[in-house]
Amino acid sequence: MKGRIRRLERASAGEAINVSQPDGTVKRFNRSAGVDAFMNHMQRLGAGEEAPPEHPLITAARASDDPRWSKSAFVADDPDEWTRPVEDLSE
Repeated sequence: MKGRIRRLERASAGEAINVSQPDGTVKRFNRSAGVDAFMNHMQRLGAGEEAPPEHPLITAARASDDPRWSKSAFVADDPDEWTRPVEDLSE
C-alpha cells in the first residue's frame, strides 16, 4: 500500500507547482493555481481597499527562500504599493 501511495505522489509531483519555504516545508499547488495567482495579482494592481486577498501561491512565493520564487514577478513589489490606487490622469 505504501508503495502505491509513493508512486502516486511521484506521478502527481510533476503536475504540481512546488514552492519551498524557509522552514523546510514545501507548499504545493496544482498547475492551474499559477494562472489563478497571476489573475489575482493583476486584480490587486491599483485596487486599493477593494483589493482581493492575496492568492496563497503569491503568499508562499513571498515567504520562499528559493530565488526562483523570492525574486519572481509575484514578489517584485511591496504588496501595499502594488494595491495602492493609481492616480487618475485622464483629465
